Amino acid sequence: MTPNLSPIKLRVSSPLHTTFTPAADEWEAARLVQERIFPAVRPPVPGLDYYGDWRPARGVSGDYIDYFLMKDGHLGIAVGDVCGKGLPAALLTSSLHSTVRALRFQRNSSLPELVRTVHELFYEICPENCYATLFVARYDPAEQRLHYVNAGHEPPFVLRKTGRHYRTIFLESGGPVIGMLRKSTYREGVVSLTPGDLVVAYTDGLCETRNAAGEEWGWPRFMEKLEYISDRRSVDIVDIIMRETEAFSAGAPQFDDVTLWVGKVQESADEPIWESEFAEAAA
Repeated sequence: MTPNLSPIKLRVSSPLHTTFTPAADEWEAARLVQERIFPAVRPPVPGLDYYGDWRPARGVSGDYIDYFLMKDGHLGIAVGDVCGKGLPAALLTSSLHSTVRALRFQRNSSLPELVRTVHELFYEICPENCYATLFVARYDPAEQRLHYVNAGHEPPFVLRKTGRHYRTIFLESGGPVIGMLRKSTYREGVVSLTPGDLVVAYTDGLCETRNAAGEEWGWPRFMEKLEYISDRRSVDIVDIIMRETEAFSAGAPQFDDVTLWVGKVQESADEPIWESEFAEAAA
């Protein structure tokens, strides 16, 4: 009889949600490591003003955010959410970050191929019943087009103002979450952007921020505030939204991490105002 030589995924016996109490210095070390993988500078991209921020629920985070230059000077954006909280989720987030970074310069690799490879590598290290959502995009400043793959993530969207009204374009093309199924395929979506458009990517912890009464901040509040401040700079938009959620919670314990990234297409293709920031960091 011919043996079955199909690959077998070894599962970790302890689930991701196992309860343990690391020492305070371990928490601090993990927090510092995670801060180091958060993008410290914003590579300047002509005609795009963008900014991202995150807030962990427990000192370290299962949320993932990154932006980086890709081939041809395009901007790469990645936002994800590993199921679980605390140190175990933070470990997987670090692995996800390293994998995406390592694959970003692969020659002749499309976004669907990149995400499929990330999925296959992530699948090999995931404990049972664990997965991550992932949104990966590539912005072409010359064409003002955003290419993207959404692997089960809370749909990012384009907020577009037409006259006195706003239109929301959800970025949903992609495939299943990463790390859960043995084999997955992904498809690419493309959206053409115009000056004034806002591209918004976030994790579900943003709208699920709760106050002491258990009420969620919610999607309606998010959109109302976003439309009201849509003419502001991206850094201001992110800061205002994050502060709004903090004020709403009024100190109530939070059970999910919060991440928000906003990109604003500018009228001019001039370099962003923070170009010197990137040059100084690279020196």
